Amino acid sequence: METNYTIGEIAELFGLAQSTLRYYESEGLLDPVQRNEGGRRIFTQKEIRRIRFILTLRNAGIPVEEIKQYVKLFHEGVHTIPERKQILVSRLDILKDEVNKLNAVIQDLEEIIRSYEDTLMKRELDSRRNDPNYG
Repeated sequence: METNYTIGEIAELFGLAQSTLRYYESEGLLDPVQRNEGGRRIFTQKEIRRIRFILTLRNAGIPVEEIKQYVKLFHEGVHTIPERKQILVSRLDILKDEVNKLNAVIQDLEEIIRSYEDTLMKRELDSRRNDPNYG
């Protein structure tokens, strides 16, 4: 038997507000979530997998509108696999470009820091050479 989870449990699991989960459902990122007799949402492993996927896309910087397009294509069937894959490949390319730019900035900053360290060390040595009380 499959384990069911409340919206509170899912929100805590993912570190999300319950309103975010309701928003994902209202925007069609999640399929309509089953409800119990009291009308409360009941989440299953299927929704957990979908939420993980949505969060991966959001963390990759994909806007909600583009995720909605992806979900729409998913529901249209297997013939949309190439288009769905292209959405992911395009974002991956963007992320790789951003990583390359960040790595270049990191290298520049490391060089500036080394320059400061070299300058400070030279000043310290010069200061000690010129101090008659140092010895």
